[in-house]
Amino acid sequence: MDATSRAERSFPLPYTHQALRDLAFLLLSPPPWRTGRDLSSANLLGPDGLGLLAALEDDPTPLSHWLGPTQTGERLGRYAERLLAFWFRLAPHIETVAVNLPVRNAALRTIGEFDFLIRLDGRPLHVETASKFYLQLGHGPDTLIGPSLRDAWRLKAAKLQEQLRLARHAVAQTVLPADFRQCDSAARVAGWFFYAPGAGPQPPLAEEQLTGWYAPLTAPWPRQAQGSRWVWLSRLGWLSPARVTEAATREEDSLRRELLQSAVPQLVAELLPVGDGHWEEISRGFVIPPGWPQEERLTALLDEVGRLGAAS
Repeated sequence: MDATSRAERSFPLPYTHQALRDLAFLLLSPPPWRTGRDLSSANLLGPDGLGLLAALEDDPTPLSHWLGPTQTGERLGRYAERLLAFWFRLAPHIETVAVNLPVRNAALRTIGEFDFLIRLDGRPLHVETASKFYLQLGHGPDTLIGPSLRDAWRLKAAKLQEQLRLARHAVAQTVLPADFRQCDSAARVAGWFFYAPGAGPQPPLAEEQLTGWYAPLTAPWPRQAQGSRWVWLSRLGWLSPARVTEAATREEDSLRRELLQSAVPQLVAELLPVGDGHWEEISRGFVIPPGWPQEERLTALLDEVGRLGAAS
């Protein structure tokens, strides 16, 4: 599969409720990179997982009640954690022991935090999660950066490895339940990476990662199909492929005019009708406003990535 066809690949889901689609995405989608301690979809689902998801499609009330009203400005990572926390309480082969458990030393300085402590089929396990979205601005993974210019893939990958070692820290031993003091650690990573035309993931990134494109906001956007329409994706809509009513779709020129005041890249999805009054995503990409990235901020971020590489 070449880089161009990879960038056109979406991740179809059979579910119709947005929160359920996002939960299924976290459970089923391929990770953008391998951590060496990846928690597989099979382990997350267990023997009853697909049946539980089907039941939620019939009646999503339990998930809706768990999430409560949408919180304006909620961090995407926090939303993803709440979805996984729901699943860890629902799936019968998983027992939740602790969520967001901090580790502080004698001076009360926070050394780290366990995202989740669970028992998976009775086995104690420390689980770290991440949902990441990066644009590759140059050649190779070291130029993968976040649209806010505050994050980069190399920095996150290194931080995640540090988090996965937290259970072995001496101070952590004082807060962990007794049967977790020598437990294994695992990661569940999700997200999409975005590439210029003709580019795609290179090692050590996962070849099967979900990919999109990026392009100037003010120029025609890459289009995969005739008759398609567009939707702007708010940050809490970044996880699963978009599914919206026809009334929510936009023509490209109309949406472009609305986004012209943006100072940072905005995520949009291209959609086609699916025959039930809804349209579903066939591709996605970041549209880049003029003046982004700011050279000084980008240079500082890439310098930080370079220092990490020199130190490793």
